[in-house]
Amino acid sequence: MISYQSFSKAARFNDLVESVQHCDLCPRLGARRKVLSSANGSMDSRVLFVAEAPGRLGADRTGVPLYGDNNFEVLLGNIGWRREEVFITNAVLCNPKQENGNNGTPTQEEIANCSAYLEMVIALINPDVIVTLGTTALKALAMLSPHGIELRDGVAQTVPWRNTRLFPLYHPGPRAILHRSLAKQRSDFMLLSKIVHRDSLNERIPAPRGRGCSPPYPLLLTQFPSFHSLYHARMLLL
Repeated sequence: MISYQSFSKAARFNDLVESVQHCDLCPRLGARRKVLSSANGSMDSRVLFVAEAPGRLGADRTGVPLYGDNNFEVLLGNIGWRREEVFITNAVLCNPKQENGNNGTPTQEEIANCSAYLEMVIALINPDVIVTLGTTALKALAMLSPHGIELRDGVAQTVPWRNTRLFPLYHPGPRAILHRSLAKQRSDFMLLSKIVHRDSLNERIPAPRGRGCSPPYPLLLTQFPSFHSLYHARMLLL
């Protein structure tokens, strides 16, 4: 029997993208654009950014995560990074638009429905650091494995989680500046850059698993030949 691990990362990612396109679990999101494609960034990135959901005027329209978020582009540029060099995804892959047309906040059910896809993105990218952008992203990761982090207290701190590390940040959108100034966010990104650069000087070492750290990933898509529905995708995680 051929192991699915022998398939290229690109092939496995394309299967995941195809699976996402058939998802209709969320009544108000089923017909919306699923923002997961090669436009999300590099699958070889050592850093995975997880935001809340696609914006109606940005990613929902263009298919590019955090599209039009000038603060994010500036913060990346300040540390010499480009969006093509990192991978960006969302806790929920569709825009949770309200009836009045404005952006809404994903419900707990919608976050849970998308959690299998987030699990698989993490498994494929296998990042050294997962950077959560905002509270919703932190909640989404807690659904996968508890981490006990509150954004206000844990911002810009490196926290062991599974076989990687979390680095919680505020979302770089204009509203978040009320809670954390752009100057402090620049410092946060500088610290992130130093962490990644320091790691690049050494061999990759899994994050320590002390008290409160979660076990490694359960059975993942790399162990199965194919999946074309969320039902099948979720079975991979049982």
